[in-house]
Parts: sequence; structure tokens; C-alpha cells
Amino acid sequence: MAKVQLDIPSYDRGIGLVSAWPDNYRLTVSVGADGKVSVVGDPAGLTGLAVQLLALAQPGVPTGAHEDLDDFLLVLDEGSAPLRLERA
Repeated sequence: MAKVQLDIPSYDRGIGLVSAWPDNYRLTVSVGADGKVSVVGDPAGLTGLAVQLLALAQPGVPTGAHEDLDDFLLVLDEGSAPLRLERA
């Protein structure tokens, strides 16, 4: 098993989830005709997504905290389907 060391941003009640994406990554979300959601990324993009999910999983993050990912702010590659990450 490989060990990975990541810096996980803290949740800030004043501004919410603080995004921490790496430089120069690729991440695409698509929904097929069968309804299957695909998330495809290079190593940096998949690691960035993992960091966002781990940030939402931290103690003290309230239910309903979320991050909307889309191609409008260039978080996802152009043409990607939007994706919401949300804490239950």
C-alpha cells in the first residue's frame, strides 16, 4: 500500500469550503445516455478531486456544505457536465 501525503484545506464557516486545486490538471465529468457518470482526469486532476472530497469529510464541516464544480470557472475541462460535491 502506498502512503500519500496531502494538504487538506480547512472548512471556514465564513466562506465555506476553500478550494485547493493543483496547477495544470485535467478533469472531465460526463453523463452517458445510460445515465452513467464518468469522471476522467490525469493524476493531478484526480488528486485535486480527492483533496476536495477529503476536505468535505473533515470534522466540523456542516451537513449541506458543498462545492459546485463546472467548466464556467475552469475547474472542470471545457464541455464537462457540472458536478456538486456535498456533505451529508
